[in-house]
Amino acid sequence: MPSVSRRPARVFALQLLYAMEITGEAPGYCLPGVLESHSVSSDMQRFGMKLVDGVLERKEEFRNIFLELIPDWSPERLSTIDKIILQIAMTEMQLADTPIKVILSESAQIADKFSDENSPAFVNGVLQGFAKTRGLIANDDV
Repeated sequence: MPSVSRRPARVFALQLLYAMEITGEAPGYCLPGVLESHSVSSDMQRFGMKLVDGVLERKEEFRNIFLELIPDWSPERLSTIDKIILQIAMTEMQLADTPIKVILSESAQIADKFSDENSPAFVNGVLQGFAKTRGLIANDDV
């Protein structure tokens, strides 16, 4: 379990994925601008890039996951920020050794900072559903 908060890596990944989404460019094109505006340690950058790579590898899978977990919403209705926060958290749940409760809490806090007032509860609910349906947490574990 990491002893240092990985929030800077998560925010770095959010900013890079957002820049890519808005510009339509590849990570290498957007990375210098993100690093210029968001200084992170090399360890945090490495972990953030692991999350970015994981999200990019699962792009199509995420569309199906969103349809499964929030059937009354089309993926196009999701705000870009919320969608990226969800993708980062789902990737981290599958790739990292971070406790699920930490990922849930961090994701809600990041949504609180970067999205609208309803986003933290929405993000938390979707991620709990994801974790439960994947057997990562028990139904009464949160």
